Amino acid sequence: MVIYPIYPGVFPQDKWCMRKTGNGHNVDLETFLDDIRTVVHDGQELLKAGADQMREKAKFGARETDRAIRQSPYQTIGIVFGVGLIAGLLLATGALSSRRAYGEPEPQV
Repeated sequence: MVIYPIYPGVFPQDKWCMRKTGNGHNVDLETFLDDIRTVVHDGQELLKAGADQMREKAKFGARETDRAIRQSPYQTIGIVFGVGLIAGLLLATGALSSRRAYGEPEPQV
């Protein structure tokens, strides 16, 4: 086990220091840093695994969407048109109601 000084050059050369944790036990700084490195490495591995899993789910969803569109293109066009129509109506209604709330006159068509 190698013990490194907390502040090199501050303490006499024959005096090596160890940091103390809150629970009263002496902890070697190098051991502490190794533990932190291990935790960070494990966290990175978990993030990579999660990202890979999300990437696979996205690819699967894209493949299934492509398959559904190719199986029934006209039905898909109808659904997209209907959703767009409903969204447009909701946005137009919301715009009119917000104008009424602020006292603005409705546009004359």
